[in-house]
Amino acid sequence: MGFAVSHVNTIKDLCFAARNAMGHFQAMISDLACVPWSGTGPDDFKAAYHDILSYMDDPVLLELFHRALGAVYLLGPSKPAWVRDFIAENTRPETYSGVDFNRLVQGDWARVPVLGAGSGMARVAWFVAGLVPGEAGPVHIPKWAQKAMDTPFIETIKTAERLARRPGPDPGNSRFVLFPMAPANGQIQFKGRSGGLSMGIGFKSLLNKIPVSGDLIATGGLNDSGDVLPVGMLDRKIRAALSSRFKCLLIPAGSRPGHNARGLVPVSCFAESVTVASLYSGRQDNLLFVFSRALQDPASFIDKMDSLPADWIFHEKQAVQDLLGRIFSCPDLFGRFVRKFALMVEEFEVERAAALAEFSPKGLPGAMPMACLVWCTANLSLANHSGKIGQATEWENTGNAFIDPVMGLDINLAADFFNHALVAAHNRYEFSPKVPKALARLLEFMERRQAVQQAFGCMTDLALGRVYGTLVQNFAFCGPDAIRETETLSVKARQALGEPLSPELKNQWIRQYDYLGTARLNAKDMAGADACLETCLDGRGPDSIHALTPWQISMLCRFAARGNLPGLDEWYHPLVSHAFEQFKTQHPWQLVFFNLGRTALIKEDRGTARQLFEKSLGVCLNTGQGPTIEIMALKPLAFVPDLPPEQPFLSGLSQWEKQIKPAASALNPDHFYFLFDRPFPEALRYVRENHDRVFPFSYG
Repeated sequence: MGFAVSHVNTIKDLCFAARNAMGHFQAMISDLACVPWSGTGPDDFKAAYHDILSYMDDPVLLELFHRALGAVYLLGPSKPAWVRDFIAENTRPETYSGVDFNRLVQGDWARVPVLGAGSGMARVAWFVAGLVPGEAGPVHIPKWAQKAMDTPFIETIKTAERLARRPGPDPGNSRFVLFPMAPANGQIQFKGRSGGLSMGIGFKSLLNKIPVSGDLIATGGLNDSGDVLPVGMLDRKIRAALSSRFKCLLIPAGSRPGHNARGLVPVSCFAESVTVASLYSGRQDNLLFVFSRALQDPASFIDKMDSLPADWIFHEKQAVQDLLGRIFSCPDLFGRFVRKFALMVEEFEVERAAALAEFSPKGLPGAMPMACLVWCTANLSLANHSGKIGQATEWENTGNAFIDPVMGLDINLAADFFNHALVAAHNRYEFSPKVPKALARLLEFMERRQAVQQAFGCMTDLALGRVYGTLVQNFAFCGPDAIRETETLSVKARQALGEPLSPELKNQWIRQYDYLGTARLNAKDMAGADACLETCLDGRGPDSIHALTPWQISMLCRFAARGNLPGLDEWYHPLVSHAFEQFKTQHPWQLVFFNLGRTALIKEDRGTARQLFEKSLGVCLNTGQGPTIEIMALKPLAFVPDLPPEQPFLSGLSQWEKQIKPAASALNPDHFYFLFDRPFPEALRYVRENHDRVFPFSYG
């Protein structure tokens, strides 16, 4: 972690320098720009090591050499097995670190560059920072290192650590260790507070496990509020950074350099500095500056918006808001922006898209109804992905205002909007066999269009097929009474999606068998359900379970929970093992674990059943996926009470009730009325007895 090393020297290079230029040798080890054991074996390394010792008669320099070897060992991501024993026996790391070697090697380590200035010159000094396991406490600076620092310098290190540890993540059973790569000669070599910013970034990189580019350096003081304070002799420090080949220098926004060198990035607070440091990458040349240029021109911004990290968008909040205001006021730019945004949402760039949506103007250019509907549809889809029920409803209402004009311009855009609106209704647990009038009118027109296309030999209509597919879900959610409509729409959906004409569209039309299979299962059409399952599995059996998608796994588990999975005995253990191995914290894994828990009850494997139900409960309540997923916690909770041990379950009821009832209120209080008219344990009993009514179709 921390500031990366960009070039290395080997033990042969060190030996040559020690023999011919001891000053250069000291610079090489002080910069930590070496991997001595690279390309050599233990015998050759030991021989070169002893040669170096023979050229050295300064005990202070010898100690610095040993410290450098130990530091490079800790910093290196990989090293030969024999190196550890050599370091422990010859360099005695505990003498210069003050920490047991076994603890040191368990920690994460970074090298941190610090700019210092004095006596008319500036230089880069390197520090070694580690986050090691053990009793929590303030940053540990060995006594010999403290003697090399004045009081303000030590105080700024402590301030940097406090800022790095808040607001988190902060492993409580760890402690920072810090020492400089400087001679332990008892003289003060580090003064003032300007090293605080670089120290803080180094500490934060260790806590967050995010490497910082070796091309970046920082200078600035810090106070406990997180402000980056001005520093003295800034121009000298800039020259020192550039001469040391750093390409990006973070400087206090309050300092005014005498010249505008390329690569200067002003920062005003510690959080901003960490964001910039984490985003800057030497592997992507001038990445921050590319982003900065994108903020100067709306067209350039649109070109780059799918590569702008969400952190950067928040970092440049005001500039992004101003730019989006200009884009929304220009019809051509607005059209380009919303098309790019919709593609980002379709490709699940959720964090990036959400950041752009947050800073976009609320008003829409009504003279562009098609672009406005695309914007509403993409935001509706984004809200559905994120489980934000309230936002989805708002975007659905906003989009409805553009439906009539768009129906006369591009019915495919209207169809896409209705698809996402139906998904939003499902997420609210609103299931109705009545098709909205506007959608019915749209379907009538699209079916006429399809007939004309078929007459000319074009058998597929993706827009219509997707509408049919979403309606299959809608009618199947309405239960067994709607099985006839579900069957009819499923045939239409599969035909419009190209079954069996287009292998390229197979994933789209075969997914329809998942919806239809579960609808048939609920309607007790076991032969039809088995046929759907067989088609979805495409001939795969338990021995190829790792090749199945999460949705195929979910469908298998749904059949298994009903006791209707052909070959259940062969599938059970592979399914359980696969679920625990491949566990993810998002939909549909809460359903996978729930249905496997019910399967375990069928198999009378009660211990496994409880583990599976608890896993499902954790996905529902602890992953922040919104009320649609949170309410599904009722499913495992309804089946856990009869499983031992009972007491831990009872002790959690009150807290679970506090989280689940607000989720029900945010969704559909009428559908979940039973949560509000009886005690919570009785509500869970109701869910168990009426599970398929509360959670119809694929939520089973």
